[in-house]
Amino acid sequence: MNNPLILKILIFISCITTIHMSAQNLNNHQWKNRVLIIKTVADHSERFEDQLTEFKDAQEELKDRRLVLYAIRQNDFSFTDYTNSSKNYTGKLVEKGVKSMLDQNEAFEIILIGLDGGIKLRKNYIVSLEDLFSIIDAMPMRRNEIKN
Repeated sequence: MNNPLILKILIFISCITTIHMSAQNLNNHQWKNRVLIIKTVADHSERFEDQLTEFKDAQEELKDRRLVLYAIRQNDFSFTDYTNSSKNYTGKLVEKGVKSMLDQNEAFEIILIGLDGGIKLRKNYIVSLEDLFSIIDAMPMRRNEIKN
């Protein structure tokens, strides 16, 4: 390619695609973030919207608990990093990423994954912010974060 601008654009697009695909790899979050996954298989789901609304005014508390959020509608998702909003994006699910963790038989699902990569919560009903925070705050690593 003789045009350096085109080459730079292609490299940029390639980098963004790689970043988005690797961000769906939950192992990339281990020991850095707690992962919250909210999923619906419907185009419109009241439970899904209500669950997202539950987090709307809790940005600082979510950041303090080092949470990232995958909000999934069918095969589309949005990624929210409460610790660094410059990493937020939307995309399509890939088979080897978050999608492999989902129960395809559930119309609505919420999953919490701890810093160690283990599933700490898996429900098919709305989880209140208070309940979510009490689960996280009872975790040994979170208690250590609070103490320090």
